[in-house]
Amino acid sequence: MIPAELLRKKRDGAELSTQEIAWFVKGLTAGDITHPQAAAFLMASFIRGLSAAETAALTLAMRDSGTRYSFQTAPKPKVDKHSTGGVGDKISLPLLPLVAACGVAVPMISGRGLGHTGGTVDKLESANVNMDVDNKRGAELLAAYNGFFAKQTSDIAPADRILYHLRDVTGTVESKELITASILSKKFTEDLDALVIDLKVGKGAFMDSLDKAQALAETMIGVAREVGLRMRIVFTSMEEPLGAKIGNWLEFEESLETLENVRNAPRDISELTARLAASMLIAGGIAPDTTQALNIVHAAWASRKPLELFYALIREQGGDIEGSKAKYANAPKKAIYAAQDGVITGIHARMVGIAGIMLGAGRQRTEDVLDFGAGIVFHKKCGAEVKKGEEIGYVQGTRTETFDAAVQHITDAITIESRLYEAPPLILDEWDSVG
Repeated sequence: MIPAELLRKKRDGAELSTQEIAWFVKGLTAGDITHPQAAAFLMASFIRGLSAAETAALTLAMRDSGTRYSFQTAPKPKVDKHSTGGVGDKISLPLLPLVAACGVAVPMISGRGLGHTGGTVDKLESANVNMDVDNKRGAELLAAYNGFFAKQTSDIAPADRILYHLRDVTGTVESKELITASILSKKFTEDLDALVIDLKVGKGAFMDSLDKAQALAETMIGVAREVGLRMRIVFTSMEEPLGAKIGNWLEFEESLETLENVRNAPRDISELTARLAASMLIAGGIAPDTTQALNIVHAAWASRKPLELFYALIREQGGDIEGSKAKYANAPKKAIYAAQDGVITGIHARMVGIAGIMLGAGRQRTEDVLDFGAGIVFHKKCGAEVKKGEEIGYVQGTRTETFDAAVQHITDAITIESRLYEAPPLILDEWDSVG
């Protein structure tokens, strides 16, 4: 094949075959396709769009560009969850042991945070968890604990790393087909039976409206049907930060507290964890509907088995919970005060996430070094009555020179009004590739 002819074909709106796309991606990974040629492919795909068959072919070619897991000996359904990213989104941490306790195997491969959204890998590394998990080790952990936490390595979907960077510099980031291929190519390396997508919608999400999120979901569902993998997509609100704590160790700590006593957990954390767990049980064939799935989830949570699994898995993967707790316990802090009397009616999630970056809890560039103990804690969130000058939270971390700017940014993100507040729904919609 000749790269220029393939590019001309896509430029003119013709559909590429599975073989053509596989050849192009293989050449890109090997260095036979140049970055300018790859950039031309991205732009042609952005303008002309990709069909469901093309998107599936691109996803699988990117998946096959590197290492794949194989867990054929795992007896249970293998189901993972992917979140499109948000502020305070620590759900993966309590979710894995909860779902594992319900009889589903969860091989969870996660990424680092970039920009205003946090990453599961960073949260776990704040407790020194080792997430270098190869196929053999993954199979051992699945057999012993029904799950594991792993990070994406350089040999997982290497074609995606090349295209991801080029999308950023060629103005093709927003393509729903290219977003789908990027997300699913990495998840499809896990040898899954089903996948649940937590598709965030709102001010703190990459998709700021439900219409945009549903357009992306249609593309994802189309690929799932093309490859024969069951997928459920849960549309969830990301208007205000999730939970009371934002920051890597703080979110690990809140996850542990949620597993220890769900009744004392923030409502949004407990509700979303339970609903995503239920969706994973349905996708894995453990339960036929949400009601029955939630009954199983709540029974498992009450048994404290998820907490025991979490402690055992973190210990098995080299984590040090008590040492990390002591390390970050006395971090410097600065209070956040209410600007006026009234009711908190809004906390702009993206602005809070940016304040986290100021403090050192997030990255602007991949090479940035994090302060794992940095972050934000809210005493009060949307719906709470406050008095002017009342402490409603605090920031913490070692970069105290950023405290004033971060506190001001958070104060500006909080809307306080003299009216009643009606909490919007956390779960906006739910789709299934089956039916």
